[in-house]
Amino acid sequence: MSVFGLTGGIGAGKSTVAGMFQDSGIPVVLADDVGRQVVSAGSQGLSAVVALFGEDVLDSAGSLDRRKLGGIIFNDPAKRAQLEGILHPLVRDRSRELFVQLKDAGNSVIVYESALLFETKRDAEMMGVILVTASEADRIARVQERDGSYESDVRRRIQAQIAEEEKRERCDYIIENDGDILGLKSQVADLITHLIQRSD
Repeated sequence: MSVFGLTGGIGAGKSTVAGMFQDSGIPVVLADDVGRQVVSAGSQGLSAVVALFGEDVLDSAGSLDRRKLGGIIFNDPAKRAQLEGILHPLVRDRSRELFVQLKDAGNSVIVYESALLFETKRDAEMMGVILVTASEADRIARVQERDGSYESDVRRRIQAQIAEEEKRERCDYIIENDGDILGLKSQVADLITHLIQRSD
């Protein structure tokens, strides 16, 4: 089984690239989806979050209210670190279970998409790391178009992530997303061919 990490800063286009992998028959495990699974209603993960932050982080149906939780940790690094201490091990263990299931189903190449691949040190588990990158101007424009954010807010979010130069140094493959969609598809198709050959 060959698991490759897929990451990229905000607005770089990693979700678009993840979709291209899926369209080509390569299964993609999304860290965000796994993160939702491990705090689903009735889960041990949700119980641990409630024990730490209180029942105010639940909605009327007893599910996690992500907006309320986000408001609590947004400007509190200590509480954010406590939350990550709960979530990251759960996401790690659950994603590993999914990798095994996908391998058992006959998949030789699997992609794990995570914005925090380096921050959570999951890059060390991967056979290789794929970075989707784009110019800062393109990234800011995409995020603004997507959710109407102020430019200053997008820049602040970019600055809060690991620097693009460091990510480039630590990755194995780079997909440049500054061109058109056809160019992006071509890069992904070439990379898929390489990954399959490497996994044979």
